[in-house]
Amino acid sequence: MKPLNSNNANNLPLDTAVKQKIALQFLPLDKELLIKRIVQGGHSGEFLRDAFISAYRTNINFRHSLGETIRLDAEAIQLFHAILSIRLIPGWTDTELYELEQDIIRLGASA
Repeated sequence: MKPLNSNNANNLPLDTAVKQKIALQFLPLDKELLIKRIVQGGHSGEFLRDAFISAYRTNINFRHSLGETIRLDAEAIQLFHAILSIRLIPGWTDTELYELEQDIIRLGASA
């Protein structure tokens, strides 16, 4: 794989980068940790819940300012970055993402 650099990154669509086998680093989502953080609640829990639902349901807007990331701790930032690439991680299926979304929605209903 070729590393991504300024020579080959300028306006390169993601699907092209994948086809050209350019090394993109995506963090895998730790779903147990995500659930734990959502259950803990607070700003981070709400932010991560809303981020996941918006990332999974492409027709649901993310209702936070990205500036709010300043209020997240390192673990929550890593989870947020992983959420942003949930559809790009090899091995995840739509069924798994849907089930996780439904768990997250149920947790939000009980909060």
